[in-house]
Amino acid sequence: MRIRIVQTPPVPSIDGIALDVFEAGRECEVGTTLGALLLAEGWAVPVALDASRPPEPFSVDDPFGVTTLDRNSPPNLVKEHRPPYLDRDLAADIRWRRRRRS
Repeated sequence: MRIRIVQTPPVPSIDGIALDVFEAGRECEVGTTLGALLLAEGWAVPVALDASRPPEPFSVDDPFGVTTLDRNSPPNLVKEHRPPYLDRDLAADIRWRRRRRS
């Protein structure tokens, strides 16, 4: 969905979606859910289907650009070489005594 932002959203984010990147006067291509939110709140207007597209939809400086991550070393992965359960004492040699029933 292509929209034109007419008013900068007054809140920085909604449900984890950053809205502070939308600037007044800018044309964006967004998903239907985000587009419906921006249209319903009056922060954007739809762009006509026959309107010309911007010459370069994604660039390096574009906050909506796609970033790629290295799948072999994600930033939230912490590799441990030794499992933490090996650092504590284990009671493997304790013999359990049977209790007599009375």
